[in-house]
Amino acid sequence: MCPIVFSKTKTTSMRPEGQKIVMYIGTTIGILGGLLGMAVAIAASPLYGSLFSLFFIVVFGWVFGGLYLRGRKQKKLLAMGTRANGRIVEMYDTGVTVNNQPQVGLKIEVTPVSGPPFTSEIKLVISRLQTAYYQVGVNCIVRYDPNDKKTVAIESLGDSLGGSTNSSRKFGSYAGEYNAPPAQSSPYFPGKTPAQIEEELAKMGQEETRIRQIGTECKAVIKTCNWTNIYANGDNPLNFFELVVMPDNQPAYDASCFALISAASVQKYQAGKQIWVKYDPADKNKISLSHS
Repeated sequence: MCPIVFSKTKTTSMRPEGQKIVMYIGTTIGILGGLLGMAVAIAASPLYGSLFSLFFIVVFGWVFGGLYLRGRKQKKLLAMGTRANGRIVEMYDTGVTVNNQPQVGLKIEVTPVSGPPFTSEIKLVISRLQTAYYQVGVNCIVRYDPNDKKTVAIESLGDSLGGSTNSSRKFGSYAGEYNAPPAQSSPYFPGKTPAQIEEELAKMGQEETRIRQIGTECKAVIKTCNWTNIYANGDNPLNFFELVVMPDNQPAYDASCFALISAASVQKYQAGKQIWVKYDPADKNKISLSHS
């Protein structure tokens, strides 16, 4: 059996330069298209065209003006804010997308070097492939304004002041090549050594294969989805799911399982989503996701 890979993942809240360029291009095209549309509308009907133009300006200003002002405040906090440890305690979808990238809301519990902890909120436009990094329970370093603690800026993810890290454990097909010991264990494998975690994951993979071969397929609804701080086969997160399983012609029941999710499919496996699972007919509490 191959040893495990443990590697530190440090992700900042700043978007990659390429993504910024795409956002600027998309915004510019949107402005030019809007101006052209307003000109045509006003030429065709001065009254209704003017009303349409006013509506467009208000909506555009509300959406993109808010993004611009938040972005400026984030840059100011990153440059001048006070550093502190943080932990993500809630993540939610704001329903806003920019260039097909989601804007997410985060509630972060901040623990200052001095003073009592407090909770702040932040909204970020992130890549869909980055959603796995912004999970409840992930540690981070933040910067905040002591005179305005309503919001913060994330300096880095998976890190904390004083050298303690929230390390990401990476496994290739539930195993890989050992690189360095973890600085902090996964909360789902408390006190486990690398070898013990490797054994647990190997058993998990075998059991998943068995259930997929003999199990009965049915629908289920995700109650909670929690990241274990473990990745496998690259950046695919291993999550712990609490489910409501709904067998055909039988009462629904609660069950839970671990499952490895493709990084590109993370949004499909959030709380409230309906998915397909397989359960062991001899023990319905043994569950495997069908298409993860």
